[in-house]
Parts: sequence; C-alpha cells; structure tokens
Amino acid sequence: MASFLDERSTKAEMPALLTPDAEVRRTRTSKALLTILTLLSLAAAFYLYRKGIPFYQTPALSPSWNDDSDWPIPKIPGPDLPAPVEPFEPLKRYSLDYGKVACWQDHGVWIKELTPVEMSSLGVNRFRDTDRALEQADEDAFCTRLRIHGASFWELPPHWPEHVSWCEAIDDCVKPTKNVSLEVGFPASGGVWMLDTSQGWDGWYPKILGLRNALTMDERCEVIKDLGGRFCEDIQVCPEMAALLGP
Repeated sequence: MASFLDERSTKAEMPALLTPDAEVRRTRTSKALLTILTLLSLAAAFYLYRKGIPFYQTPALSPSWNDDSDWPIPKIPGPDLPAPVEPFEPLKRYSLDYGKVACWQDHGVWIKELTPVEMSSLGVNRFRDTDRALEQADEDAFCTRLRIHGASFWELPPHWPEHVSWCEAIDDCVKPTKNVSLEVGFPASGGVWMLDTSQGWDGWYPKILGLRNALTMDERCEVIKDLGGRFCEDIQVCPEMAALLGP
C-alpha cells in the first residue's frame, strides 16, 4: 500500500512534458514576438532620424566677441554662385615649373619665355622661384624692363575659349591681348638688335637655336645679326620697339 502511494506521489511531482506540437507552437510564438520587436525598433529609429531627438538640440555657434553680427553662412557654389576659379599660371615672377617670366600691370599680365642671358640682364634668378613685387610701383618698374624684351600681354580675368573653363596656364589656352613677336639683344656698346619672328621660326632652324646657346648679351646680338636682324642705335625712335615701349 505504501509503495503504491509513493509511486503516485512521485508521478504527481514530475512536471508534464511538452508534446512535440506544443513545442513547435512555442517556437513560432517566440519568433513572431522577436520579429514584431525588431520592426518596432526600426520604426522608432527611423522616426528619430527624420524628426530628430526631441530632448536634444544642436548647439548654435556663438558670434565673435568682437563682432555683434552672426557668423557668416558659408556659400555653396550653385547656379547663382559659380564655383571659384582655380589658380592658373603664371603665379610668380618666375617659377622653375612654369619656366617663363611674368609681371602684373594694368589689370593684366606680361609674359615672356626668356633665355638665361635675358634673365640675367633682368636680375631674375633662374635657379629658384621668385615672387612678384609687393609694391605695385616696383612691379611697374620691372614690367617696363620686361616689356622691352618682347613680352606679350594678357588681360585678367581671362576670357576662356568656348567649352573651356580653366587651363593650367593662361598662355596655353588664351590668345594674348597684345601679341609681340620680336627677339631683341642689347650690345654693351649701346643700341638694340631686333629680329621679327611674326612669320614663325621655320626658316631659321637650326640657327635660331643659337639664341639659347649664347652665353653673353653680345653673343646673343651676334646671333640676331646672323639671322638677318636689324640694328637701331636709339630704341626710343625704332618703329619695331614702339609696341615694347608704348602704353
């Protein structure tokens, strides 16, 4: 009798085992709840992203202590505000990378590719970059000297050709406003030797290369003479020099 009662008591204390169908239903219910919670979390995150966190405000920048006005709003290039123009050569009086000498005057720039002899006569260091003059009066004085070596003039800002908005160097894409085609040499005895190159260089090749090989200004003058150049005792009265001396 006691054994029978003990067996019934033990069976009563054992938990009921889940049937296979009940276990499947429980698993499905858990997955459904997890899916619902995930969707609710995503919806809440999207709402906060669109509306902003209600209890957080973006701090505003304070104006300068020395200025009562607000901070300026940065302007973004657009249809009403074109993008800034990238800098283009020439940027200095002379740079090794660009290889030409320039000066700025009258809302424009004078440019000439000079030989070492010409650079030496102008006092331009051909081994390092040289900035333009800080004072415009000094820049004007240098322009006067550069012009008599046959520099050409480009207006600023440049008028880029159609479908061209920028070039690395202005003289690569834009024709000069004042084009000068004249090679000059100044002998130690005075005067000037001039060679008109407006018709190109083909007829003088390879003798024209002597201009680059000359070691002194007198040698340069001899090359110009051999190429058929003309000599003028006073540069102020030479018709060819008028474009180099005039305004």
